[in-house]
Amino acid sequence: MKKLIISVVQNEDADNVVDALLENEFRATRLASTGGFLRRGNTTLMIGADESEVDRVLDLIRANARSGAAPADDASAPVPAAATVFVIDLDEYQRL
Repeated sequence: MKKLIISVVQNEDADNVVDALLENEFRATRLASTGGFLRRGNTTLMIGADESEVDRVLDLIRANARSGAAPADDASAPVPAAATVFVIDLDEYQRL
């Protein structure tokens, strides 16, 4: 079965994640987005993959999206996640 992986990463990590995906022959559609909790810009990646490839894609995202750290000037600031990922079943997936 085909899967749609939607990954929301920090803007600072987007290039590293996309480069790693491309190096491993995964393609991604990149969308600019804005987070609701911290109201910071981020990047949403949409990646089509076979079910057997999902774990590999998730490993690439984990390895290339740094875990957020609180800014040095405000140690009480919330720490953003490295990525938020949704994996959705697809009925159909075409590259035209």
